Amino acid sequence: MTEALTISGLEQKTGVSRSTIHFYIREGLLPQPQKTAATRALYGDAHVKLLRRIVKMKQAGRSLPEIRTALAKELAKARENSVDLAGRESERIRSAILRVATQEFMTKGYKRTHVASIIRKLGITPQVFYSQFPSKRKLLVESFNTFIKWNLAFFEPKLMKSADLGERLLWRVFAHAKANEFGSEVMSLVRSEETGEADLAQSVERAWEGVIRLIVDDFESVRPAGAAPPPVSFELLAYSMIGALHNTVFRASWDDKHDRADILRLHLWTWLALLAAISGEVDIDSRLARYEELVQEMAAREPQAPPVPQE
Repeated sequence: MTEALTISGLEQKTGVSRSTIHFYIREGLLPQPQKTAATRALYGDAHVKLLRRIVKMKQAGRSLPEIRTALAKELAKARENSVDLAGRESERIRSAILRVATQEFMTKGYKRTHVASIIRKLGITPQVFYSQFPSKRKLLVESFNTFIKWNLAFFEPKLMKSADLGERLLWRVFAHAKANEFGSEVMSLVRSEETGEADLAQSVERAWEGVIRLIVDDFESVRPAGAAPPPVSFELLAYSMIGALHNTVFRASWDDKHDRADILRLHLWTWLALLAAISGEVDIDSRLARYEELVQEMAAREPQAPPVPQE
């Protein structure tokens, strides 16, 4: 991938001073850099290669006209095949911010993570940071998405080696424990505050899509071939599993009555019950059908609030 360099970076990479670089550009021995601001420009791999060629030919005693002639084809190619260095640099900076921010949020939480600290660690300006992430909340959501991707890439190849869905579930719950903590904090923040950023909750939910897809695939794997379409959405069922886990962990945090083994045992019990229902070992569908009329009646009504007690 083409590296975007500032004039300082190009100096360090080639050992050629900036005054000499600017001279070669004026003389037509190097292509023009890509301007990103009045006082900032970016240089690419072509500048590095051409500069190194120029240095060698200068050391060999070649004149500037001779060097210009020798490099004519390479110069023309470099100008024709120009890369969006500004875009590449923007992507690099964004990725660097997300990498540092994700680590900060995971270890410190939202409140104790400070944008100023992230900026300082990366050595960038506040203007550069806010051009990528206009708010700390948006950075949090993107960091959560990044962490989910890290988690899936690291753990899933190992988990998929097991064909036992119960064993796989337990390891998946263990693997995603940090993601669940992270996700709970993110959703709590997004839903409890008037942020003026309505897309944040949807962004968090999109971050879970990779995990949801894995759960849905496991559900599909035990559904008998040729079976009628399930009466419930496997996607909603997967979200209900995650929601149940979050609420179970929340309850366990109140006191010492329940430990981690209780949480894992309960989640596995629920999982095995769902798999049994989907595979046909337990006939839930026919029981569910008895309630369809009531389900439809309730679905058509607006939820009611109880009357306010009289004083």
